[in-house]
Amino acid sequence: MMHYLSRSFVEFGPFPADEILSFHQRGLLKNTDYVRAEGKSAWTHVNDWAAGQSPVKAAAPAKTAPVKKAPASKAKPAAKVAAPAKKAAVKKAK
Repeated sequence: MMHYLSRSFVEFGPFPADEILSFHQRGLLKNTDYVRAEGKSAWTHVNDWAAGQSPVKAAAPAKTAPVKKAPASKAKPAAKVAAPAKKAAVKKAK
């Protein structure tokens, strides 16, 4: 069932009930917000409405295919080169 959200006399929606409950659980709704079911005229305080709803289940993480590792490269590592700032510091110390 779809629901509408009212904040400062402005109506938003419709939203699925799970989405409004998610807003409430994440702290996005204010203490002055109200909710009404689509087709109904009575508004219910958001905290009273949320208390009567079942909790939103967290979405299960999607399963992904295992990642294949690329074969290790047999190239020799490059020689280490000192950064220019380090070379300048070494010259001053001498």
